[in-house]
Amino acid sequence: MDDYNRRHFIRTSIPGFLGLGLALPSITAIATRANAFEGRVPENGAINWNAFLEAVEKETAKQHLDDWNESDYVKKAAALALRLNLKDPALAKAFKNTEKGIGNKRIDFYDLEKQRDFQVNLLQFEKNEQIKHHDHPDMTGVILCATGSVDVWNYDLIEKKENKTVLLAETARATLSKGSVSTLTSKARNIHRLKASELTQLVDIFAPPYNKERARKSQWFKVDPKPLQKLHGKHKVYQATTR
Repeated sequence: MDDYNRRHFIRTSIPGFLGLGLALPSITAIATRANAFEGRVPENGAINWNAFLEAVEKETAKQHLDDWNESDYVKKAAALALRLNLKDPALAKAFKNTEKGIGNKRIDFYDLEKQRDFQVNLLQFEKNEQIKHHDHPDMTGVILCATGSVDVWNYDLIEKKENKTVLLAETARATLSKGSVSTLTSKARNIHRLKASELTQLVDIFAPPYNKERARKSQWFKVDPKPLQKLHGKHKVYQATTR
C-alpha cells in the first residue's frame, strides 16, 4: 500500500471538487459530533448530546473486561456529565416536556437513552419531593444536577442481621446544585436518599442499565432517624429494615 502524508492532494474534477466543498461542512460536523470527546473540542469544552452518549457508550463497554474498575469509571462518567451541554436541542426538548409534570405531586421520570451497557434518565422533583432510602444492586450511578438543588445522602451496607435488619454507614452527604454531581458504585455509596429543596431536574446515568433481575433485587430501607451510639470508625451508623 502506498504511503501518503498531509502534502498529498485529492485529485478530482471541478464538479467533484465543488461537490466536496459543499459536503465538507456536514462531514466535519458529523465527525466533530462523533468525536468531540476525543479532541475535536477543547479538553474541558462542552460536548453535545450525541457526543456525550458515544463517550459514555465507549466507557461503559469496558465493564465486560476483567480489569473493569468501577471507581475509575464513575470518575470518568462524572467528568463527561459535567461537560454535557444542557442546552443541546435534543436535551432542551426533554426538559421542556417535564413542564407537563409540574403540580402532579409526584416525581417525574423520563427515559432519555437505554442501551445494552447503560441508561440515562431525566428526573424532576418539585420542592420537598423525595426518593427515600433505596439501593441499586450491581450497578454504578452518576447523578448530574441540571437545575435546582437536591440533598443527597449515601450509605454503605455494613452488616446484615435477622428479620431483615441491617446496619448502614452514612458515607456521604451533599447538596447538589446546578452543575454538580454525585456518584455511586456497586460497593460504595450504593444506598442513597434524595430530597429537593426547590424545583429540580437531574440527569441519571446507570451502568449497567436496569433489567428484570436488577429491578427485582432492588430494595427500599426504613432507616431509624437517629444513629446508633456505637460508631464504626468515623461514620454515623444507622439501623434499618429492608422492605
